[in-house]
Amino acid sequence: MSLLRRASRTRPERRFYAPQSSAGDPWAIPSNGSLAAFTPSGVPVTEDTAMSLLAVAACVRILSTKVAGLPFDAIRMRGPLRENIDPAPIIVGDPFGGTNNTAYPSRRVGFGQLMVSLLLRGNGYCLVLARDTLGRPTRLQVLHPDRVRCGWAPDGSGQRVYQINRKPVPTENIVHLMGMSHPEAATGMSLIAYARNAISLGLAAEEFGGRFFGNGAHMSGILEVPGDLDKERARALKESFTASHAGLQNAHAIGVLSGGAQFKPISVSPEDAQFLGTRQAQNLDIAMLFGVPPHMLGQVDRTTSWGTGIEQQSLGFLRYTLEAWTGLFEDAWSAMLPRPHVAAFDLDALLRTDTAGRFAVYTQARTAGIMTQDEIRARENLAPLPDGKGADINAPLNSSASPKADGADPGAASAKSDAASGMEP
Repeated sequence: MSLLRRASRTRPERRFYAPQSSAGDPWAIPSNGSLAAFTPSGVPVTEDTAMSLLAVAACVRILSTKVAGLPFDAIRMRGPLRENIDPAPIIVGDPFGGTNNTAYPSRRVGFGQLMVSLLLRGNGYCLVLARDTLGRPTRLQVLHPDRVRCGWAPDGSGQRVYQINRKPVPTENIVHLMGMSHPEAATGMSLIAYARNAISLGLAAEEFGGRFFGNGAHMSGILEVPGDLDKERARALKESFTASHAGLQNAHAIGVLSGGAQFKPISVSPEDAQFLGTRQAQNLDIAMLFGVPPHMLGQVDRTTSWGTGIEQQSLGFLRYTLEAWTGLFEDAWSAMLPRPHVAAFDLDALLRTDTAGRFAVYTQARTAGIMTQDEIRARENLAPLPDGKGADINAPLNSSASPKADGADPGAASAKSDAASGMEP
């Protein structure tokens, strides 16, 4: 088809519409349509379409599962001393009621849902379902951000007001986790909305690659023959050539063409192959956007920028990325506990090194009188020593129990040891 004929064809009308939210509530679509706006690449970006980009889905999965999987404890502060509360309050140990009721999510699932909301929408919301006799929350429900509207009170009091499905809800019944935000903003910023051009470029590259391979428009080569061939003769020539030269058994074989026929191979042009480099660049941009080390997305050539070794890379990931997200949960949950109680994640699990390194640290901790044997065994998922022998912080390093703990006479034990070694007491 000539260029003039292509240009003269009537093209179908392109309609722009706001995609429906994953929550199924049309009221939840932003009035300005910012998340559904088309980008220069021609691909609309919402929180749902962004998740179809592999790099975005991988970053959301890594961050949400890491934060949700960390141990979460209630701590009593006694001046500078920290003491774990065992058992932890319900709002810390089982805030969503999923332990004894399969209809509600567990703490891990609930925290994961809140992290997904924070990463994609900049805000996470919970509704207080139950309180104890002192009015402190004991049961929460994770809300989809599309159901919630947040703004400032019109009376100028500086208090946030909330609506769920257009119905006002008391502010004290909402737990609001807010990501990055502008000054005087009632809600957090959506990373997807601000980075939609970069995400749309990655989506366009994936769509280009899918159409490139799916349409099959690229041929490995063409056969040229003098004169015109009808469809039957052209099909017969193609099938004959394919049968003689295609397949592994015909690899590197010598071909013979007669009748003036010529075979011309076609290679992928640099312009067509450029989308591979574009995808790699977009993966790096998405990793930078979410603060995820590139090596976690398969960019293994950039691991040294986050440190050498698993421990250093995990430390950088914790320091520059995870601490910002875990702090949001700790602040929100600490506000629901009586003072001086606070909620905190145990981040030591992310810094767990190899066996030799861990035992070297344990030895130093025992020598300095910082950890007992039972505390060390607990770190290694081992049971404490019987009869409280591992609770003595002053116990000898080369013995599981001191002579006094066994009821023996220290002097007799020393004399027996000297006699066995041939020394006079």
